[in-house]
Amino acid sequence: MSNNLILGIILALTGGIANNSGALLQKFAINKIPKEEREKGFYKKLFKSPSWVIGLILIMGASGVLISLAQLYIGGALIPGLMAVGMIVLTIGAVKLLGEKLKLAEYIGIFLLIIGIVLIGLSALEITDDDMANLEGTNFVIRFMIYSVAFFILWIGSRQLGKRLEKGKTIFLALGAGFPFALANAWMQPFIFIFREFINGIFTTLNIILFIFSILIVAGVNIVGIGHVQDAFKHGDASKIYPISLIPQQIAPVILFYGIYLKASPQIYSLYLLLIGIIIILIAGFLLGRKQGQIETMGLKEDTEHENGRTKELELL
Repeated sequence: MSNNLILGIILALTGGIANNSGALLQKFAINKIPKEEREKGFYKKLFKSPSWVIGLILIMGASGVLISLAQLYIGGALIPGLMAVGMIVLTIGAVKLLGEKLKLAEYIGIFLLIIGIVLIGLSALEITDDDMANLEGTNFVIRFMIYSVAFFILWIGSRQLGKRLEKGKTIFLALGAGFPFALANAWMQPFIFIFREFINGIFTTLNIILFIFSILIVAGVNIVGIGHVQDAFKHGDASKIYPISLIPQQIAPVILFYGIYLKASPQIYSLYLLLIGIIIILIAGFLLGRKQGQIETMGLKEDTEHENGRTKELELL
């Protein structure tokens, strides 16, 4: 492995840990808000919560910087899989918050997750600066735009189905929460590459247009995506939402590497390592998602205990 590849992998792993640590803090803050109080002024209540704000800083600040740096070295094909290491943080965090011990399924999930991440790292599917020269090509831009429009349609379509359907609501809301981050990951590398071109004094009409698009998409979908994750948490268990939202994020890099950048595998086994790693990570996500889902019930238990306490007080009066 090259030094750039190793450094990029470390940055992506660290970014995943920061991202999921923030998600854990945000989920904890949401659980503190009684369900009957979540519809009116929901986001205003969240911004008043220190733990939710710290979580936002970790996700948008620390994780954002680390993942941007990782994009410089390895591109977007490996990053979603490597970031899945953060699921270990969510699982251990859930254990600490619940005061429980890890069960056999969670140990298996962590073990599988580590194997999946190692396999994805070994696939070595880097997207380098040389590949970004494709930005000057019309065919590449067309492929990239088709990819972006398709994922945008899938995002909005999944979310609308999740809002309208009663049966299957959680599945579609969870999928809808995953697509924006797949879009942000794809557009981050063009954004960084063009920004560096501007620093070097290279300005073209196409670069300026793509730079504006990349700013709007990366910033917009990340902000809206975080909101959609919070909304999905309101309507379903984290045990279902989190692993399902991983599906578009894990599948997208395969399309990006082979379908958009038209890259050839660095080794004959690279694609197999990537696909096996993705499948293992998704399986681990469902195993570890059970523990993350228990954070949801923790908030409900606190609400129930509070209501029971009020009922007993009224009975004594």
